[in-house]
Amino acid sequence: MKNQLPYCKTSEAIKGYNESVIAKSETNDCVVRAIASAFGIEYDRAHSFVKETFLRKDRQGTYNFIGGMNKIARERTRIGRKTCKPVGKPSITGSFYTLDYDVKVKGQKTKRQMTVGTFIKKNPKGTFVICVRSHAFSIKDGVVMGNVEDSKKTRKIINSAWKVGV
Repeated sequence: MKNQLPYCKTSEAIKGYNESVIAKSETNDCVVRAIASAFGIEYDRAHSFVKETFLRKDRQGTYNFIGGMNKIARERTRIGRKTCKPVGKPSITGSFYTLDYDVKVKGQKTKRQMTVGTFIKKNPKGTFVICVRSHAFSIKDGVVMGNVEDSKKTRKIINSAWKVGV
């Protein structure tokens, strides 16, 4: 497929994923997998972190992920040995960050929302946690770590992103 981005399997991207008993029984755990792969921690440790921090219930999605990640970034909370910071500009309200950017179309300046494909072009290096509508995954040096579909849907609009660093 011509628009497909490089992809890494979950079992290769996350430490202890194949051995984890919890991982075998989980569903709707995209946030757990995104945190584990981006911060370089074991699946079980990421699972308990997300459960405690975001009050996630087993086999259910993670709610208020964007607000929680912004709080983690603001407070410089360490996950493993790494912290994160939001990517983009603060919105008008300042409670979240926007990834809008300006483009010129037929001489007119307009705003566009960042897509996964554009994000990788603008950020070829680094580790990021990406949040799209009702889903999360990570990107490491341009390689998508999540579901296979995440690498194929390059035009999906990004709601929020955080750069992971030491």
